[in-house]
Amino acid sequence: MAPPIDRRDFLKSAAALGTLPLSLGLAACGGSSPDGGGAPSGDDGSGSDGDSGAGNLVETADFDYPLVLPLPFAHGVASGDPLKDRVIIWTRITETTPSASAVPVRWDVSATPDFLSVLQSGTQTTSAARDWTVKVDVVGLEPATTYYYRFHAFGLTSIVGRTRTAPDTAVDSIRFAVLSCSSYWSSYWSGLGLIADRNDLDLVVHCGDYVYDFVDEDEAVRARKDEKDTTLPDYRDWLNIDELRRRYALWRSDPNNLRAHQQHPWFIVWDNHDIDEDFGNELPTTVDGPSTTTLEQTTQVFWEWTPSRPVKADGSGDFVLVDDGSYPEAPDTKLVWRRLPYGPMLDVFGVDTQIGLPGHGLTMDASHLTSGNSLMGRTQFEWLTSAMRDSAQAGVTWRFVNNQTWLAPCDIPDIVDGLPSLPKIGISRWTDYPEERAALMQYLRGDNDAGYRVRNNIVVSGDAHGNFGSDLIEDTHLISDYVSAAPIPNLRQGSTTANFPAGFGRAGTANVGPLNLRATSVGVEFAPTSMGRGGGDELLANALQLEPGSAATIEGTRLLETALITTNKNIQFIEWVDHGYGIVDLTAERAVFEYWWQDKLTPDSPDVLGRQMIAWAAEDTSGLVAHFQDQLDDVTAHGMAVTATSGSRSAEPAPLDSTQLQPR
Repeated sequence: MAPPIDRRDFLKSAAALGTLPLSLGLAACGGSSPDGGGAPSGDDGSGSDGDSGAGNLVETADFDYPLVLPLPFAHGVASGDPLKDRVIIWTRITETTPSASAVPVRWDVSATPDFLSVLQSGTQTTSAARDWTVKVDVVGLEPATTYYYRFHAFGLTSIVGRTRTAPDTAVDSIRFAVLSCSSYWSSYWSGLGLIADRNDLDLVVHCGDYVYDFVDEDEAVRARKDEKDTTLPDYRDWLNIDELRRRYALWRSDPNNLRAHQQHPWFIVWDNHDIDEDFGNELPTTVDGPSTTTLEQTTQVFWEWTPSRPVKADGSGDFVLVDDGSYPEAPDTKLVWRRLPYGPMLDVFGVDTQIGLPGHGLTMDASHLTSGNSLMGRTQFEWLTSAMRDSAQAGVTWRFVNNQTWLAPCDIPDIVDGLPSLPKIGISRWTDYPEERAALMQYLRGDNDAGYRVRNNIVVSGDAHGNFGSDLIEDTHLISDYVSAAPIPNLRQGSTTANFPAGFGRAGTANVGPLNLRATSVGVEFAPTSMGRGGGDELLANALQLEPGSAATIEGTRLLETALITTNKNIQFIEWVDHGYGIVDLTAERAVFEYWWQDKLTPDSPDVLGRQMIAWAAEDTSGLVAHFQDQLDDVTAHGMAVTATSGSRSAEPAPLDSTQLQPR
């Protein structure tokens, strides 16, 4: 399926902004044992339920599969979609060849990483039908509690994983890491290792493009075994479901990615590269398509290889809850939207703004709109809007939406309403669905059957590989009731010395005392770039035959950023060079958003805090600078110093013997 806009066509469209030569442009995502071992541990606590014989676990010379740990738990462990009393835990059994048609796997859950007291345990049998993955919905847990888990098979024990349940009552704070567009070939993924090292996170949120189908021609940074050969299945698009499953194995063979899944629960939605059923490559290859994979298979493998909890087939977004320890099957693998309640402070929603695009061949019901096409479909749109309203009416402080692609306008604007300007660039697919975007914003603003204004909405997004912070408005007009402060350079250092100043923000809030000049905003959007997939500077470097990260490519990207923030008044921050992840730190009073960057071309690159922004949970006009809801501001606009947030608790990390991490 083709991306929303061709990568090279963007180069021509950008000229309409008057910022770049016709030859330049910007990319879009569319284009063990308790000591960490996997060795025999004698009495591993598994009992006969977890012992199915010796297994085929000797890596012979002709065995070639992406791994990072010893067999059979070579891809580690993971957890996800936590609720107040349950969480999904995951692993995979890998042998050189299957030793049996089914393998029983025992699992344990404990309150401590030493497993001196096992709180929950059971056995699940896996087989080739689910690609030997094990997925358990562990029940009977306490809210807002850290747990440790492990698996046993063939007399061996997996590494220990750490997870955490959602709160049910008031807590001091909730902290999420946010990332998207995690391309193995484009980056050394230092950010994933740094996420793993954080011990105060409640959840890792992935906004889609969890895996990738092909290597970007501008970003051939690394390859498995350093084999940059497009005839190999690990360096080109997949041709069938076996190669697709192998792609997830390749991603899980990266030590930083493995550790990030080991240490935290995840909440994941897919995007275009995850579920692309067609065959295509940017790098030349002698391998011919087409792919035999179908949409049903790409979504099936997503559910197999991620610790995600499936939903019912009725479109309600309600979870399939499994209480008996059996594998939680997805009755309709094409449905991914769902909700995680996080107590009185927060509701977390995951949406799907990808599968409805025309390339997948599905028909989206647009009967909820007076005109235009639907990206979400009526069932999902009504589920999301009514659930967000119900959440607000129930007194939940924040609504947090895990969304694939930038929702707020970021394009060539119109001058005034009713007077179209030049053709749009199409940085976000929402450019083609303005009616549905407007309907969503208007609903939240109070245009619903209850006349209820839904406040304190946070959308986190990926897809465009840039750092983006915005108020949520629907109009794309230069002249309107909404007013922002003047754009100014972000006087903070990027992940390299060449990236300074790093992007552009606003000179203040634009509000005057108690006068709210940004009142039409219905929420804030936080897009903390990509975990590797390239932005403007990579394409500029390729077009000009320059080194990535050079002064010339960064300066060219600065020109584009200037044009976008100047002509799109809703944008409060934009930076299109650096890569990494974000942190969202929530309390009952405010939400803080942090852009954390790492040099993607350097292994073990350190964290750099590139920007820190804030949104307020309640209006307060008593101070020198008013606090208004649903507005994203730089913290310095409120007289605050840029100081990294941290959680009030620190759970002991799950142990790992780093000497066992041997990607192969």
